Amino acid sequence: MDRMTSPVSFSFVKLLVISALGFTLASCASSSSDPFEGFNRKMASFNTGFDTIVLKPAAQGYSKVLPTPVQTAVGNAFANLSDPWTAMNQLLQGRVKLAASDAGRFLLNSTVGVGGLFDVATPLGLTRHQEDIEQTLGVWGLPQGPYIVLPLLGPSSGRGLVSQYFGIFGQDIAQPLRYVDNVPVRNSLFFTQLVSMRAGLLATPAIPPQMDRYTLMRDFYLRGREQQVGL
Repeated sequence: MDRMTSPVSFSFVKLLVISALGFTLASCASSSSDPFEGFNRKMASFNTGFDTIVLKPAAQGYSKVLPTPVQTAVGNAFANLSDPWTAMNQLLQGRVKLAASDAGRFLLNSTVGVGGLFDVATPLGLTRHQEDIEQTLGVWGLPQGPYIVLPLLGPSSGRGLVSQYFGIFGQDIAQPLRYVDNVPVRNSLFFTQLVSMRAGLLATPAIPPQMDRYTLMRDFYLRGREQQVGL
């Protein structure tokens, strides 16, 4: 295979093209934070349908089959896998002490906590944080841009779209699940992680039918992300 058309080169070109698109979206001037509302509402309806038909039933079955301590252990293990990614973003944001804390948390839970099944770091004062590349780009000054709903991935923004692709290389380094060579096993683990997260939301009160679910989700997402960037 010619080096110029290798998968790595193609992925890099794809990264540059979509990143440029994301920067355009993030920087576009608009009187509304939701200029793509028509498209977004259709995607939101699709995602709600997927949740209703696939994800929620899977989460309900997961909750019925597994005892609560086992669910907690599984949730701990998956949360532990995100700590290196958080630590990397803390470092990129200039928060060296928090980066060291999150890295130490991962090492402690991965060893003493038996692969993260038990959270032994929190009682020792190593509080868990959640940082991602979108927050890092926000700290660096990239504006949030317009609201965008992505199929299956859910609420995002112009800046979030950039982060989806800027995060590819960093996630390959900092998210251990991506090192699983067996594709069916890796996909099963990712789906189990998604179901575990959804199971944790089963007790969340439903949005009253007289309220516009789309608007509530949009405002909650946009305000929440800006608050996270400002922390």
